[in-house]
Amino acid sequence: MPAAAAGLKAGDVITAYNGKTVLNADALTAVVTQSTVGEHVTLTVNRGGTTKHLTMTLGNQPAAAK
Repeated sequence: MPAAAAGLKAGDVITAYNGKTVLNADALTAVVTQSTVGEHVTLTVNRGGTTKHLTMTLGNQPAAAK
């Protein structure tokens, strides 16, 4: 999973995507869907009151389990 490899952890709150403020999950979905697989992106996250900057390479979305 690219998110785990980048250091994203359960409970992290993503506040910016490539420097663009993310106000909620819908806004995050909108900016991610405009990105391409293999693109390098920077996430700003709040983790327990501390701001962290993570860099990741976008991967394919896993297929939904049936």
